[in-house]
Amino acid sequence: MADWTQLPKDLLLLISEKLNSEFYLIRFRSVCSTWRFSIPKPHNLFPFKLPHFSDSDDCDIHKLYKHSIFLIKPPTTSNQQTLYRPWLVRISPTSSGKFKSCHPILPHSLIIPSYPRLLDFSQLSVFNIGHMYIEGTTQYPYLSTIAYHQYDKSVAAFQGGQPLDILTRRNDSRELMMFRCGDDHWTKITNVAESHEDICIFKGRPCVTDETGRTVMIGSDLSVHLVAEPVFDGDGDGDINIIVENESELLLVHKYEDDDYDGYDDDYDGDEPVKIDVFRLNQKEKKWVKLANLGDRVLFWGQGYSFTASASDLGFDNGNFVIYCNDYDNVFGDTALSVYHLDQRQTFPLSDYPDYVKLFRPPPEWIVSRCHQ
Repeated sequence: MADWTQLPKDLLLLISEKLNSEFYLIRFRSVCSTWRFSIPKPHNLFPFKLPHFSDSDDCDIHKLYKHSIFLIKPPTTSNQQTLYRPWLVRISPTSSGKFKSCHPILPHSLIIPSYPRLLDFSQLSVFNIGHMYIEGTTQYPYLSTIAYHQYDKSVAAFQGGQPLDILTRRNDSRELMMFRCGDDHWTKITNVAESHEDICIFKGRPCVTDETGRTVMIGSDLSVHLVAEPVFDGDGDGDINIIVENESELLLVHKYEDDDYDGYDDDYDGDEPVKIDVFRLNQKEKKWVKLANLGDRVLFWGQGYSFTASASDLGFDNGNFVIYCNDYDNVFGDTALSVYHLDQRQTFPLSDYPDYVKLFRPPPEWIVSRCHQ
């Protein structure tokens, strides 16, 4: 049997560079003393100090805070009658410099009292499935403009574990601002449409989409490169586009009102009838291709951030649906969440699916028993 402790240092460094999370780096270094001393200890770069916007009178110190989304897998059991469910949670910073476990989709300012105060990840099977970056002040790291403006958003590109570029979409001024690490100021991105709707990181670079679905990538030299041609006319009032990276592919998600739908089920308390279409980027032809389904994937659409996960990893029999927030004015409960099934072309309240609700809260008993309250 091979002795893993004897792997060459150069190979260990190459492996560590493929790990896109400091959480995985910590676990990688914990395998043995040889690995620990071969790989530099990851530095906590967050909160990351940001310069003020030139048009702002705000005197508070602004920083970029990192929120991580984890899927905690249940323990294996030989008892076929005992079925443990996984748990999806977001770990967010607090004003005291510590961290809190929060709802993964509802706004980051919402901290659920029933969540454990302490999670011992060394005792749990944990997968880091996404990050979100929030601009906040030193005093209120978990409150930022995203709590007051629905579609403000920040994304961060990294190189060699260090922040490279930070792109912020400002809802109040409809501006895209780039901060290149090493600069002392924000730079406005001017050669993009004012109707830009969402930003994300794809292949390590910031991308921007507008109301027509036209999508561009911003280079490190602030150049703008076409990623995908428009797919909509952009005239739909209330239509929303988001872009999200999914297993090295880029997806465009289009949410719009369903004019042909006769009405919801009598028990439905959600928003107006909607449809959701999902498109995959054809990189060679620079166009969006409508998908018949998402296969095993589940798409989570939160307030200002989105991510995908495998249905089998989540403990579900099937994927091909979207869980999204339908009411940003009433986010203090799961009634604000809806489920859209792409095969049925229909929306249902999350409460219709108890197994989906249990993915978020309350924390499973097997986690509570392993954590200090």
